[in-house]
Amino acid sequence: MFSKMSITRSTGSCSDNIKRLREALDAADAVVVGAGAGLSTSAGLTYTGDRFEQYFSDFAANL
Repeated sequence: MFSKMSITRSTGSCSDNIKRLREALDAADAVVVGAGAGLSTSAGLTYTGDRFEQYFSDFAANL
C-alpha cells in the first residue's frame, strides 16, 4: 500500500522535536500511556483459544 500524498516537509526539525520531548519527559512526574486492543494484537496476543478461555472464561460466559 502506498500513499498518494506527496511528502514535502523536511525531517530536519525532528531532532528539535525529540529534544523537546526528552526535556518534557525529564521534567515530568509521571507519564500516562493510553493503549487499546491493537497494541496487544500487534504483540501477537489473540482473543480466542486456550489462553483466552483460561483467563477470561468468566467474561465470555456473560456475553
